[in-house]
Amino acid sequence: MRHLLILALALVASPALAAAGPPPGAVVGGGDDGLQVIVGPGGTSLEGLAVPDVRCVDGADADACQMVTSVLRRDMTLSFFFQVLPSRSYLADPETEKLETPSFPDWRNIGAAYLIKAEIRGAGPYDAEFRLYNVTSGAAVAVDEQSFKGVGKGQLRSATHRFCNGVMKARTGKAGVFDTRIAYAKKIAPGVKGIGIVDMDGFNRNMLISNGSINMLPSWGFGGVLYTSFLDGHPELFFGKRKLSRDRGHYRRVAVSPDGARMVASISYGDQSDLYLLSKDGEVVKNLTNTAYDEVSPTFSPDGSKIAFVSSAAGSPQIYVMSVDGGAAARLTFAGDYNYAPDWGSNGLIAFASMENSSSDIFTVTEGGQIARLTQNQGSNKDPSWSPDGRYLSFVSERPDGSGIYLMSADGRYQTMIASGGGVSNVAWEK
Repeated sequence: MRHLLILALALVASPALAAAGPPPGAVVGGGDDGLQVIVGPGGTSLEGLAVPDVRCVDGADADACQMVTSVLRRDMTLSFFFQVLPSRSYLADPETEKLETPSFPDWRNIGAAYLIKAEIRGAGPYDAEFRLYNVTSGAAVAVDEQSFKGVGKGQLRSATHRFCNGVMKARTGKAGVFDTRIAYAKKIAPGVKGIGIVDMDGFNRNMLISNGSINMLPSWGFGGVLYTSFLDGHPELFFGKRKLSRDRGHYRRVAVSPDGARMVASISYGDQSDLYLLSKDGEVVKNLTNTAYDEVSPTFSPDGSKIAFVSSAAGSPQIYVMSVDGGAAARLTFAGDYNYAPDWGSNGLIAFASMENSSSDIFTVTEGGQIARLTQNQGSNKDPSWSPDGRYLSFVSERPDGSGIYLMSADGRYQTMIASGGGVSNVAWEK
């Protein structure tokens, strides 16, 4: 049991947990953005949003305009706040309708509550202008970043993400996170795993670490990715290509405090694993748990004062919480025979996975022990990781209709796959 708990790589929900939530609903979408969004029961109504083709002006490259159009539609679909209306329903001509003077009756007649328009100007570097309109009131909505000057083609995607972040702030009071990234472990060959990275929208997917060894359990901190590697024959802690661990201990998942001042890692110096406080440069400072049981998978609370983790103290892996300074731990989960991979979100919820019969599902738990189920009857789902704003979870899913990295809303009502392919584990959202 010790090895299963320490590695925590395969795993999934018990009958007691299985009764905790509603089943998923239908699959919808598949429009211009190329995404299908799974909508569960109780999902709130999405606001109708029109995103016509971006207008090319003064010799702008048509491919650049098409790319910006695609990013706008995809980001707004991934917001799980807007329903992007299919372009085939649009009445207004995007080639003749100007940026500042939309024909609001045409947009009202197709059911749009909001409208995003954009222009790319010049042959490059480009000037990019974006606008958000409230179609109902016929007025422009102020967005923090809507004008960009001298943008190279390679920076247009980033500029578009930043505008979409502003759209979310304008509508909800909280900026979006469309310019963030997700790290993950990826099986490359038998006995070989690398660390990959992908943008939130599923683009710019590439391998960050590929050294012919086993690399796993990525986490974010100090402006980059930390991970466990067997490069030198046993599990050690790395930051980029630099080794942080300084002794012969076996290092597993590490978590960096929100203020970046310290780390907590699961380390074993024999047959049992404890949680240790580490300095920024990898020096072991203190054993926080010091029990006869295995403690793994630490994750910091939003304010950095507490740690949630997995312990075998109850005879099976369960989620616990304790002070970052150590001391007594409080058990949070009592249902489920194998609960693992906790991640504490900025919204105060701890997401985790629970396994039964080689199949896994995702739940959340509060510090008070209240559990909510987010996935059910949707294949096997594991390794949840919160977005920095607490709106979304990334996770790994193996489903009959497609396996890979998925996103879902914090309540599980909306889900979609952003990156396809098997052999993926240990997703970690950039924070």
